[in-house]
Amino acid sequence: MNEILSVFKSKQKLLHIGICTLIFIGMAVPFKVMVLIEGFTEVRPVNAVPVVAGLIFGPAGAWGCAIGNLIADLFGTFSKASVLGFVGNFIAAYLPYKLWHLTGREEKPNVKSHKNIVKYILISTIAALATAILIACGLDVLFGMWMPRIFWIIFLNDMGFPILLGLPVFIVLTSADSKIEITMPENIQKQRGKWYARTKYITLISLLVSELSLLLMISLRMQTSASPVMYITGGIFVVSLAGFVAIGNINLKVG
Repeated sequence: MNEILSVFKSKQKLLHIGICTLIFIGMAVPFKVMVLIEGFTEVRPVNAVPVVAGLIFGPAGAWGCAIGNLIADLFGTFSKASVLGFVGNFIAAYLPYKLWHLTGREEKPNVKSHKNIVKYILISTIAALATAILIACGLDVLFGMWMPRIFWIIFLNDMGFPILLGLPVFIVLTSADSKIEITMPENIQKQRGKWYARTKYITLISLLVSELSLLLMISLRMQTSASPVMYITGGIFVVSLAGFVAIGNINLKVG
């Protein structure tokens, strides 16, 4: 977890955290009046921020979005479930960063080709699904609150706004005229060997399969806490997500 925690040792990355936090709060709070589920969620154009912040600032962007969401919750939706919002928004930013760099060839994030535009959309969708699962299923397992509607609202918010709003902003921020320095991983490029490649792809495939399986089960109106199959699949999802996030933060130079 060195990559995730090391941001707090750098003044520049602390500045990035502060910038992302302020942007998140500034976009989230005004829309608190557009409530979709009282006390839980609302229309959230701010959900365009995590994917862009993660791809540009990496872990610092993820911390900024997580902290920004927690502070924004103080303006009407703060509850014990806010801890899930904190984790969910961290993953919403950090997972795109990991997906881009672990599935690419040391290329800085950009959408200057059709291939990269498709990659951006796929990354946004995978991250949106992961965030929705974490929060909706977490509410059920941890707090006994099963509301499938929350899952769909989070999923559509987190998938739609990064594409409709985030993509145009990302194009500008990664253009040739932009002065923003994109954060590149310090460890991922150093990882080589068969064990690293196998671990990377096994965890990624496991994550994608578990996400799609949970999506299907939720579509069939199954409930996490009431379904052993869904509960086990959720466990596989959490382990796969944690494993994928950990890649690049630990030494996998084997083979």
